[in-house]
Amino acid sequence: MRVQAIDHVALLPLYLAAGTAALALFTGRFAKACMMIGLSAAAIAAVIVAAGADRATFAVGPWHSYWADDAAMGAAALFAGLSVLVAAVSGRQPGEYWFLLAVSAAGGITLAGARDLITLIVALETLTVPLYVLVTKPGRDGAEAGVTFVIASIASSATALMGAAFLYAAAGTVHLAGLASNLGSADPALTAAGAALLLGGFAFKLAAAPLHAWAPLVLERAPLPIATYLASASKLGGAVAIIWVVYFGLAAGAETSTGMVVAALSVASIAIGNLGALVQRRTVPLLAWSGIAHAGYVLAPLAVVATAVGQEAASAALAYAVFFVLLEAGAFAALTAVRPVAAAEGRVSGVGEGGAIGELAGLWRSAPLPASVFLFAVIGLAGLPPALAGTFAKVAILEVLAPSAVWLAVIVAAGSVLGLAYYLPLARTVLLGRGPATGKGRFAIAVAAIGLALLAVTVAPQAVLDFTAVSR
Repeated sequence: MRVQAIDHVALLPLYLAAGTAALALFTGRFAKACMMIGLSAAAIAAVIVAAGADRATFAVGPWHSYWADDAAMGAAALFAGLSVLVAAVSGRQPGEYWFLLAVSAAGGITLAGARDLITLIVALETLTVPLYVLVTKPGRDGAEAGVTFVIASIASSATALMGAAFLYAAAGTVHLAGLASNLGSADPALTAAGAALLLGGFAFKLAAAPLHAWAPLVLERAPLPIATYLASASKLGGAVAIIWVVYFGLAAGAETSTGMVVAALSVASIAIGNLGALVQRRTVPLLAWSGIAHAGYVLAPLAVVATAVGQEAASAALAYAVFFVLLEAGAFAALTAVRPVAAAEGRVSGVGEGGAIGELAGLWRSAPLPASVFLFAVIGLAGLPPALAGTFAKVAILEVLAPSAVWLAVIVAAGSVLGLAYYLPLARTVLLGRGPATGKGRFAIAVAAIGLALLAVTVAPQAVLDFTAVSR
């Protein structure tokens, strides 16, 4: 009987996250503190593991199911950090809330190191399933958001599983390295169908077109802290899953079909996301539709991952995903900090907690800290200085696309310019708008922390680019 060797050091961040989830279930009023401390420890452990030599475990011959390299551990640390941020802006919640959030974070940390389709899909479902409950709040609107998310997620999971089954039939293995080795001699039609179904299913998690319609409704009607998680950690999970599958599994043996599928998803997401955001008058739907466009920017470099710049393309896609989710987390956390006060004062209009864009008028004067973070995040999403995090992210993508896919680089640039038409008016409303001043913000420590993180990646973007350098 052959027994696989287990590298417990490589799995240390996952052990800490899973232990944190179990502890949060039984600690009652101390569950929030346990969850935040445990996931902070998991993030620190991931950074420490990344500082050493690359590790891999659960080997089948030369292939491993779990890798702990710099990119994987950087993503794991980010999953844990985003979960801590969401916990910090969640206020008082029952113990089950912290348990579900910790379980989702453990799924994200598992996903970061996954290198076979089974581990990848199970980790992605572990990240997603707790959100079925967390997005649902009392009332008809909350129930509609929950049902919409459940139905769309189940459909996408079934699609991804069918794609994984086709790829297994074609290659005879579920390991990503095995797919790269075996798909070149497999049936082209079966490979193309498997790649299209798998990537289409994963595109749901990233809210990329055509499986994007759930995002504006669910983010608008979910509690704002959970909307923060959906817009950041959940989308990071989708991005990591697609990048890992494309780069480690499909680029070598299914390059033609993969490039066509990813390019189609990218162009559709950029077009639909930008056009949808242009007509929005409410804050959360605007951020949700623009997030669909940003999903297209994440996918764009993966269209050329089979070329000579494959490694740079995968690294650029992961770097953009990291910059994007940090900026989204900053925008939603700042919005969460001010909206509960507005709700208590009776100034929440219509469906959802995010409110209308016009209700942010005067925020700069009455709540300068969350207003500053919100402005910085919005300007960064637009790709403008002084929030250079977004600028560096777009430059990294254009550098990859310019030599081998000029047409796609032009679409990315055009989409970025179109984004100014809705990001700049939003920033102007916060900075110069005249109206009833929004109440002072809460969660000052959490908002300041994400603000400092955004400032850090703007001042030292090379740290992000180093951690997101993908290698085989």
